[in-house]
Amino acid sequence: MQLTPAQWHEAVAKYADKLMSGERVKQLSNLFDAPQYAQQFIELAKKHSECRDLRIRARCALVDAKGKPVINPKTKMPKIGWSDYQAGAHAA
Repeated sequence: MQLTPAQWHEAVAKYADKLMSGERVKQLSNLFDAPQYAQQFIELAKKHSECRDLRIRARCALVDAKGKPVINPKTKMPKIGWSDYQAGAHAA
């Protein structure tokens, strides 16, 4: 099925509205996997368009309020999830 440019723009707008209304964390792209590239992208996006909830996050072991890893009771391994990136905390 071939879409006309108007139909394509309408489909893209609907998809963008769907994404913007959700609260699920989504990785932008593997191209922006380093914090400095992600920060550059955020600055450009805010400068040139309307943005919502752009922030740098990292997948790492989740910790509780005391700083101890949250353990998955089934696997006995630390739970992995998204957390806000902090410059010194995730250094390799």
